[in-house]
Formats: sequence, C-alpha cells, structure tokens
Amino acid sequence: MPGGARRLESRTMSTVEDSARLAALSAFQAAFDEGKYFEAHEILEAFWVGHRGDDRDFYRGLIQAAVALHHLGTGNTVGAASVAARARRNIEPYAPRYVSVDVDAILARLAAA
Repeated sequence: MPGGARRLESRTMSTVEDSARLAALSAFQAAFDEGKYFEAHEILEAFWVGHRGDDRDFYRGLIQAAVALHHLGTGNTVGAASVAARARRNIEPYAPRYVSVDVDAILARLAAA
C-alpha cells in the first residue's frame, strides 16, 4: 500500500468471511451428497472466486471433484478422468478431513472417475 501503510483485517471481517465459507461448504456438501454435481460446482465457485486464502487449491479441488463427477454422469469419461486427476492433486494434501469436509469420502467418490 502507498506510504508503507498496512491493511489490518478486523475480527469482524474474518468472522464474516468464515461464516460465508461455512455456508458455501454446507450448501456444496448438500448438493454434492444428493448427486447434484453441477449445482455443487456452481455453489462453491461463487465463494471461491473471491477467496484469497492459502487453502484456495482445496476449494478449487472440491469444485473440480464436482465437475469430474458431473462429467462422469453425462458419459464424458475422458473429461471425468482428466478433471478427477486434478481434483485429487488439489485435495489429497487436506485428507482425511479439512474444515467440515470429509476429504477421504470425496476421494473415494472420485475413484470411480
């Protein structure tokens, strides 16, 4: 920032961001568990585009997992395998569980792709 000023993040901002993250993850997980993979992808992508945390790849991997399973469901096995490989690379470091997500369960679903 100009003049050496630093941006200070308030606890309120962190709480709001954390609340948005947990809401997005909850909605993503519900859609994902119901097999609504396209919807799950859309839900989490809306959060991910504005997220700048160190765990950005985790969310990218969840989005990719939903996309891979959507491709699989539409018969696009080549696309599913390609996206699933990227998803695994992004979420495996967070196994077995990260935040409220059972990463191992997502990885098990991706085994079919």
